[in-house]
Amino acid sequence: MIIGHCPQDTAVAPDNLEDFAVDWSPDAIAIRDDLGVADDWPYRYAQLSGGQQKRLQIACAMAMRPDALILDEPTNHVDAAAREHIIAAIRRYRGIGVVVSHDVKLIDATCMRCVMFERRHVSSRNMTVVTTLRGGYSEASQQVALRDGADTARADALQREADRLAAVKAQRFAKVQQVESNKQHGERIDRRDHDARNRRQLAKMTGLDRGVTRAYSQLDGRLAAVKRQTEEMSSPAKRYEGTIWMDIKPAHCREIVRLEPGLIRFGETDEDDEPMPPLCHAIQSGNRIRLSPSENGDTATGLMIPAISIGPRDHVAVTGPNGAGKSSLVAAMLAHAVDVPRLTIAQNTTDEDRNDAMNRLFALPAETRAQVLSAYARLDANPDRLLASGRPSPGELRKLLLCLALPAGPQLIVLDEPTNHLDLTSKKALARLLTEYPGALIVVSHDEWFLELAGFGR
Repeated sequence: MIIGHCPQDTAVAPDNLEDFAVDWSPDAIAIRDDLGVADDWPYRYAQLSGGQQKRLQIACAMAMRPDALILDEPTNHVDAAAREHIIAAIRRYRGIGVVVSHDVKLIDATCMRCVMFERRHVSSRNMTVVTTLRGGYSEASQQVALRDGADTARADALQREADRLAAVKAQRFAKVQQVESNKQHGERIDRRDHDARNRRQLAKMTGLDRGVTRAYSQLDGRLAAVKRQTEEMSSPAKRYEGTIWMDIKPAHCREIVRLEPGLIRFGETDEDDEPMPPLCHAIQSGNRIRLSPSENGDTATGLMIPAISIGPRDHVAVTGPNGAGKSSLVAAMLAHAVDVPRLTIAQNTTDEDRNDAMNRLFALPAETRAQVLSAYARLDANPDRLLASGRPSPGELRKLLLCLALPAGPQLIVLDEPTNHLDLTSKKALARLLTEYPGALIVVSHDEWFLELAGFGR
C-alpha cells in the first residue's frame, strides 16, 4: 500500500519534490490545476509563502498516487482562495482519505465521517474518549449536542432519584427507630382501645415490624445502584467558565491607532520613488478592514489605505488574501499606536518563544502564577500538563503567551492568525473570551468561522 502524507510543518520540503517538478503526466497536471501550483514553485520552495508551501506539499503527496492520503492541518496559514483550491483537490482524490484538521469549512466540504477526541467525565475523573460520528463537523457537532443534552438529562434524573431515595431512607430510618423503641420500652395501650390491641396482634402475626426493618435495608441497595449508574455515566467534562481579563480597563484616549489615507510601501522601496501600480487596496467597513489583491494578480508594490481609526474599545478584524499586505498594515498600525500596554502575538512561534514563556511563568510570584494558570485553564488548556511537561505545543504556547500578558493589563492586543494550531473547542473558548475583552483588539485571520464567533460579523 502506498501512503501519501502531508505533515503539518511546512519547513521541510517533500521528499519527492524533484520528481514532482518534472512530472507532467495528466494526473500531475490536474493536481497542479486544482491546487493552483505554478510551474516554478518546486524550484524555489524556500522562497514560497506558507500557504504556497502547503499547497505544494499536498500536490507532492497526491502525485505519489497513494492508496491512502493523510493530510495534517492542510489549511493552516492559507487564505480563502487557497482553501478552495485544497478542497477541490481533496474532492478529486478517490482513495482512502484522512484529514487531521480544525477547519470547519474544510471538514464539512470533504469528510463523510468525523473521529472526535473529546474530554469526558467518566468514573469521577476526566479522560479523553474517541467517538466516531457520521457527516462533517457541523452534522457531527449536532449529534454531540443532542447526546450531551440526553446525558445531562439522564444525570439530572439519576440525581433526583438519589435525592428521593435518600429522603425515603430518612423516613424509613425514623420508623425503624420507632419500632426499636417500642420493643425496648413497650407501647402503653388502653385496655379499652381494641383497635390498638388488634394492630399490635396483627404486627406480631404478620411480621410488619420486621418488614419495616427489611424495607429500610433494601433502600441501601437501591441507593448504591443509583450511585453506581451515576459513576459509570459518561458526561461532558467540566469547562472553566468566567472571564480572564482581571482588572483591565480601556485606555483613556479617543484613539488607540490613527492612520491617514495614503500608501504603505512593501519591501525596501525608496521613499522618493513613487511605486507604480499594481497596488493592493484596503477598505474599512464596520469592524472589518478588508484587503484586496492587485489587479490581474500581479506582484504588488504597496497597499493603498483609507483613514483608519481604532478607538480604545474597538475590536477590528483584518482580512484578505495572502500577499495583500496584512502584515504591512499591522506593522504600520503598531508604529502609529499610542503608548499603552500592549500584547502582540505573531503568526509563527519558535522554540525560543516557548522557552522564554516557560521561564517567565516560573519566575512569577506564586499568586500571580496561579492567576495566569487559572486564565490558561479557561482557554480549554490543562495547567497540570503544562507544568509537568514544560513543553507546550504551538497552540498551547499561544494560549500561554496571552495569559502571561494579563497581569500587565494590556490595553491593546494584536493577534496574527490566532487560531492556527488550536482545536475547535479552544477556538470557541478563545472567541468567547475575546468578545469580553474591554480594550482595543486587532485580529488578523482567514478563519471566518472563528471571526463570526468572536463577534466580527461578515
